[in-house]
Amino acid sequence: MSIAEIVPLIESLSHSDKFQLMQSLLTQLAKEEGLSLQMQPNSNQGQSMANILQRMADRQALFHISDPVTWQREIRKEHPLLGRK
Repeated sequence: MSIAEIVPLIESLSHSDKFQLMQSLLTQLAKEEGLSLQMQPNSNQGQSMANILQRMADRQALFHISDPVTWQREIRKEHPLLGRK
């Protein structure tokens, strides 16, 4: 099976299943490279995320998104919720 055939299957997975797939792939790759993937508590996680977001803003990484709400809906492929328009 080619990657072109696999990607649509992955896109149809739930977020949880995608996350589990990524964890599995990362674990396998780490083993192949002789690395350990032990999760370490990061009390500075919020600051790390803020730094990443600031670097993205400095590079204008998302300048092409004129309407963030529409963009997010397209990316998430949201489905109408019952009772909502």
